[in-house]
Amino acid sequence: MTSTRARFRARGSAAVLALALGVSACAGGPGASDNATEGGVEAVYDNAAKIGDVSLLRPMSDFCGTKPVKVALADGTGDNAFRKTARAEFEDEAAKCPNITVLPYADGQNNPQKAISDIKALVAQGVEALVVFPDAGEALLPTLREAYKAGVQVVPWTANPGGKPGVDYTTFVGHNTVNDGVTWTRWMCDALGDKGGNVVFLGGTPGNTQSITEMIGIEKELKENSACGNVKLLNEPGKPVDTNWNPAQMQKVVAGLLTKYPTIDGVITDSGDASLGGIRAFLQAGRPLPKWTANDNNGFACAWEENADKHPTFQSVTVSARTWIIRLALRKAVAAHQGIENDEPEIINIPIFEDTLDETKPPKCDPDLPASAVLSSELTPEQLKQAYS
Repeated sequence: MTSTRARFRARGSAAVLALALGVSACAGGPGASDNATEGGVEAVYDNAAKIGDVSLLRPMSDFCGTKPVKVALADGTGDNAFRKTARAEFEDEAAKCPNITVLPYADGQNNPQKAISDIKALVAQGVEALVVFPDAGEALLPTLREAYKAGVQVVPWTANPGGKPGVDYTTFVGHNTVNDGVTWTRWMCDALGDKGGNVVFLGGTPGNTQSITEMIGIEKELKENSACGNVKLLNEPGKPVDTNWNPAQMQKVVAGLLTKYPTIDGVITDSGDASLGGIRAFLQAGRPLPKWTANDNNGFACAWEENADKHPTFQSVTVSARTWIIRLALRKAVAAHQGIENDEPEIINIPIFEDTLDETKPPKCDPDLPASAVLSSELTPEQLKQAYS
C-alpha cells in the first residue's frame, strides 16, 4: 500500500503542473481556448488531486467486491490495434473478479448514432458498470447522462466527452497530455546536448485538445529547462503542426518541412504509427534521421532497428501508448457499483517505455506482431497475438 506521504508528494507535483496549465491554457492558438473550456483541458486538469503516477495504481482484486456485476465496453470504433489491445486488456482485467459478467462488446464503427444505440442497448441488457470510449465527444453526453441517471456507473476514458463527473457520468479516466509534452521535450533537450538544434512538434487533427495540451507542456519545458537553451522550436507559438495522426499525411507534411528548413535536428510527435510516414519523408529526401519522440508502436521500434546503424543521429524515446488505462476505468466503474472507495488517480502521468539512450529501456520490435501493435500493454505476447487475430 502506498503511504499517505508518498501519495501527497506525487499529487503535490501534479498541483504545480495543473497550475502551470491554468496559466498557459490561453496560449493554445486559434480554437484552443474554446477546446480548453468546453470539456477539454480545464475539465480534465483543473483538479490536481486527480493526477498521479503509475505507482499509485492498485490491483483489481481490491475492488471486485462481492455483489454480482455486469460490465461492458462501448467503443466508438474498434477497428485498429489500439482499440483491439484495449478491449483485450479490459476483458483480462474483468476476468480477475469471479463475480463479474462481461456483456457483449459494442463497436460504434465510427458512427455516433450507432454508438448511442449501443449504449442504450447495453443499459437495456442490465449493464451496471460501463466503460466508454466516447469518440463522438459531446454528442454522446446526453446518452451517458441518461445511463448514469438510470443507475449505471459510467466511466469514459481517454477521450473527454465534456460534462461533469458525478453529474453526467461517474468519473473520467485518462492520461496527462501536458506531462507527455514535458517528458518528450526534456528528453529531446538532453539528447541534443549543449549544441541544441531545430525541433518541430507534429500533432494530430486540427484543434484537438490532446496535441494542444502537449504543446503547452513542450513550451513550458523549453522555457524553464536550462538544458533547452539552444533548442529552437520551429512551430508558431501554441500551434502543433497538424498531421491528422495519419502516416501518409505526416509524410506529406514532413516533406514540406524538409523543403522549408535545411536543418531539422529533432521531431516531437504524439503518434508512433504516424511517425512511420515522417521517417519515410526523411529517407526519401536523403536527410539524416533526427532525434524522435512518440508513443510506443511496434512499427516505430522496428523502424529504429532498421535504420539506426545507417543514421547514428536517429535516437528515440517513447512513452507508453497507455492501453492499460482502460483497466483503471474498469476498476473505477466496478468500485463505484460495489460502493468501494477507489482513490487511484483519474489522470495518469505516463512513464517512458523505450529510450535508445537508456540501455535498460531498449526499443521493443516484434516482427511476429502487426506494425501497429502496442507492446507497452499489460498483455502477454500470446494475448496480443490473439487480440490481433
